Amino acid sequence: MKNVFDFDYDKSIVSLSNSILKYYHVKQTHPSLECLDKEFEINPKNVVLMILDGLGATLLKKNLPADSFLRQNLKDEIFSVFPPTTAAATIAYHSALTPYESGWLGWMCYYPEIGEIVENFNNVAFYTREKLNTPAPSKTLIKFKTIYEQITEQNPDVAYFKIFPDFEPDGCASFDEMCMRIVEASKTSDKRKIISAYWTEPDHLTHLCGTNAQEVKDVLRQMDLSLQKMAENLENTLLIISADHGLIDVEELYINDYPVLCDMLEMPPCLESRFVTFYVKNACYDAFQAEFEKVFGSYFKLYTKEAFLKTGLLGNGIRHRCVDGCLGDFLAIATKDKTLRYRPENFDLKGNKADHAGISEDEMKIPLIVKAF
Repeated sequence: MKNVFDFDYDKSIVSLSNSILKYYHVKQTHPSLECLDKEFEINPKNVVLMILDGLGATLLKKNLPADSFLRQNLKDEIFSVFPPTTAAATIAYHSALTPYESGWLGWMCYYPEIGEIVENFNNVAFYTREKLNTPAPSKTLIKFKTIYEQITEQNPDVAYFKIFPDFEPDGCASFDEMCMRIVEASKTSDKRKIISAYWTEPDHLTHLCGTNAQEVKDVLRQMDLSLQKMAENLENTLLIISADHGLIDVEELYINDYPVLCDMLEMPPCLESRFVTFYVKNACYDAFQAEFEKVFGSYFKLYTKEAFLKTGLLGNGIRHRCVDGCLGDFLAIATKDKTLRYRPENFDLKGNKADHAGISEDEMKIPLIVKAF
């Protein structure tokens, strides 16, 4: 498994979104993606940005034939952000910011202002599943202005359409419905349009079944056929399809099985299972580092918070005010095929056969698929 600690934010999701800002003459926060800038030279009336959750470059090549719609239109391979996970990466798409700037660092973060480990998208306490009475961090502490808001403010002649699954109001019940609604949105009026679409597969099935599962191949082949059919009905449109991250097959480890380490923690670990942060009791700082490296050093690279921030893995820019609080005393990055989770007392975590948020190529490399109509 090749690790990519030296990846390039100037060839990433962040630069992809900055290319979209550039096309609409909106001030960029980072350099654009040169290969995508060239695609915009056709001056499309409509722009569709579709995010297929979990469709890493390796997963794509492994599960679809070379003559599939997605692989035929593969223009390049780019990087996700670090950590390569939905919470950090989709926000990079929607904000054109690095995680360092947005404050979106993982699926579940500890916020000192709230005193809870919060599942960011659902505003629940992660380890109890209780809905929080406080305002959601996503609406307050880590709220951001989307690229779509910036584009429509700068370009009153551009209409924005958000087409998501049915966890959103008026969302789509199937991928076929999503493809149909993209075509409909592109033809609603004579205005220019930017259309943002997101789908939960192949991430969901890959977590459950693994990267080589027939179920994953089947869902990708069906999605590919749906996209081909959609393509036949688009006009004057630039279709951009990519992913938030890839996945790798994993073996799950639980820190509960190591009581010496558990007893040194102030609270359960958080962020992700392959990018884990630990809040350690003051008296246990040195002992934790030694014990962790003895037990898990073969599978994870451990950093102090200060050392991790110096790596630049979260990106550059102005540091978001929540970054310091969301990063504990130590951070561990998976370098092999292991995850590290904490088993709650009151409910069972779902077991995953594949996961992400580590630093491997399979997690970090994503496809850039572009088709002009």
